[in-house]
Amino acid sequence: MIQKGMQVKVLYDFDGDPDNGELSVRAGEELTVTAQDIGDGWWEARNSLGHQGLIPEAYVQLAEPPEPSFPPPPPPPAGPSAPPAHHYTSESSDDVNGFHDNQYNGGQGYDNHGQTLPQQSSQEGWDDDDWDDFDDQSSTSTAGHNNHDLQGQGNFGLSVAKREKISPTGVPGGENLSRYGTVRVSRFSNFAKAGGEAFLMGQATPPVHISEGDKVKIIETRDGPIWAATESYTCEIKSPKKESKLKGLKSFIAYQVIPSFSNIQVSRRYKHFDWLHERLKEKFICIPVPPLPDKAIAGRYEDDFINERMKQLQYWMDRMVRHPVISHCDTFNHFLTCTDEKKWKVGKRKAEKDEFVGFKFFYTLDTPRQPLDVRDVENKMETFQKFVKGMDDNVKNLISVFHDNRKRHTGPFKKEFSRIGGAFKEAATTFNMDIGSYSRDLTAAIDYTGDTYNQIGEMYAKQPEKDIDPMHDMLYEYKGILGVFPDVLKVHEGALSKARECVKLQEDGKMQENEVTNVIQQSDIISYGTMAEVQNFQRQRVADFKHTMHVYLSGQIEFYKEITKVRKRLTCGQV
Repeated sequence: MIQKGMQVKVLYDFDGDPDNGELSVRAGEELTVTAQDIGDGWWEARNSLGHQGLIPEAYVQLAEPPEPSFPPPPPPPAGPSAPPAHHYTSESSDDVNGFHDNQYNGGQGYDNHGQTLPQQSSQEGWDDDDWDDFDDQSSTSTAGHNNHDLQGQGNFGLSVAKREKISPTGVPGGENLSRYGTVRVSRFSNFAKAGGEAFLMGQATPPVHISEGDKVKIIETRDGPIWAATESYTCEIKSPKKESKLKGLKSFIAYQVIPSFSNIQVSRRYKHFDWLHERLKEKFICIPVPPLPDKAIAGRYEDDFINERMKQLQYWMDRMVRHPVISHCDTFNHFLTCTDEKKWKVGKRKAEKDEFVGFKFFYTLDTPRQPLDVRDVENKMETFQKFVKGMDDNVKNLISVFHDNRKRHTGPFKKEFSRIGGAFKEAATTFNMDIGSYSRDLTAAIDYTGDTYNQIGEMYAKQPEKDIDPMHDMLYEYKGILGVFPDVLKVHEGALSKARECVKLQEDGKMQENEVTNVIQQSDIISYGTMAEVQNFQRQRVADFKHTMHVYLSGQIEFYKEITKVRKRLTCGQV
């Protein structure tokens, strides 16, 4: 058997799909195997250039044995591409990928690197003092989980589904899978590697018992599935304070977090927020958890930076407490309420061993019993993918426009009015040299005009904080959310792709009807969860834009009213 680190030789050309983590190879090329425990007849390998990715197992052989005198057998009867769709559209969601760009730093926005799949490592005994020393240092590991049915040890720190021995034709071995006959090698995606196929195919053992507290209810409305309403509350972040430990060797900023349901404040550092963010991303695979404010190395203890970061953390917290699912999960509640250090560590370890993370979160969904119309689901999701792409472009454009507008308010606009005001003031100074009574009123009026223009310049400079800045902040929030939404959509696309493949296998007589029915039912659960989140996003978007547009337009109206008042005072008998 080929082991990790062994050399293999490529038998056939393979054009991989980079979006699915695949590696393109050519016949005769030698590769180094880095992982075999992938699933569905796929291995992970690295080429001589150091590029790493997934390859079909059946397309390579051991490089050590001498070349046989006869040519290699023909390629497997089915290539690694997915089978054609049956009652499904074939469009992919690739048009929503590639949104993960960095935003401005210094706490002015969000680090939109997108959701990354975490490394898996054992953190038993990892207490609070073992965290990274600096609040702004990225966490590089997350806790291991007891998802042995869904996940195993994979490369890149990813967890993958357990798999049976795979034959060169891509047929899963073992008695319980022999009924599939000769199965085409399905095109691999991170969906499979993260345990999605195990969930859909029933290869994962569902939890024996799911408590009522763990269940998440989805209800059907005329607009589509939505998360069931939960009790709302607020949470305030305030009173940042520089603290230290180890006799002052390590310094950090602690924020006071006060949820409205208890009014008990808890002290949290940035690293605690970072920990919470990682836990939420890992648990809620169908919810786009927005990124935190940027990390920083320099200037972390300056007042302006601290206040700006606190404001951005407040925006992030406001969005989390408004989410009907996140706001009531145990991990989030532990973050908001735990004041005892020992209990914090116990709850922290419990959260890191949460059974319902990733695809196992779908086991907790209590969905409507009505089967979904696959064509309708695909059409809606295709439209939403286009919406996300369009809104992402719109938000970036608006950010650019308001950024330039703010610069003009604090720069050219103020400067131009100040120049005019200064010129009038200089003229008044000269005219004041004439002490005649006939000149006194005119000189005073010109001097007043100069003051008025200077005042208008200052009004322009101060106005952005009243209307442009709230708009700017809201747009950056949505830039962060839209940057991670493609990962959520990829999960759903993976479920539909696998369901399409199973329908095709049934048509070819390679899969039983009851098995395909079970796959469709599991796929419906993922669809219900994804569409409920889409509805939540759209409703929140409407509320956010209504509020922010009201603030912006009200601010603009009041601003020009004040400008008008100043100019009226200037023209009413002053000159």
